[in-house]
Amino acid sequence: MTLRVIDGIRKFQELLLEIGLARSILALPAPRMLALPSPTVEGAEPANVFARLVSEQEILQVSRDLFVSGHYSIAVQEAYKAVDKYVVDKAGTLPVSGTQLMEVVFSPTAPILYWTERKTQSELDEQKGYQRLYAGAMLGIRNPVTHEFNWVDDPEIALELIVFAQHLIKKAKAAKIGAGKNDK
Repeated sequence: MTLRVIDGIRKFQELLLEIGLARSILALPAPRMLALPSPTVEGAEPANVFARLVSEQEILQVSRDLFVSGHYSIAVQEAYKAVDKYVVDKAGTLPVSGTQLMEVVFSPTAPILYWTERKTQSELDEQKGYQRLYAGAMLGIRNPVTHEFNWVDDPEIALELIVFAQHLIKKAKAAKIGAGKNDK
């Protein structure tokens, strides 16, 4: 039913364009979930793996439909934008974004988000390592996928990147909030 309605609207738009009543054709968005493959369809394995592995709502909401529809690069882009948004929402608005935001928020010496008191070398290493992972994700994944067309076109690579974004969201959810000063 939905496909017939959309097809009818497109034909009507084409008619309006032909008779000169319209200057361009309105691009209608595809209905959500319309292009989802059946679990038994050949080639549906990446979508099935996605459904089993990705569980964080922030990632699911922005990337599931894109991923299963084969828009891998955009799905990855939206997942990393969700990480950035989650960190901003939890840490509070700062005058920086992306890589610089992650460097400030997860700073080893005066973090806004942190997991431990950073008194042992392992605790310091964890904070510093995750600061680099978050900043690196913004610089090395979010930026290229945002600025390059079809930067990710392989479903397995896209899935790996989305699962990593999910890990970053989970880790940020576990973080404590505050100007955690290092006592060392």
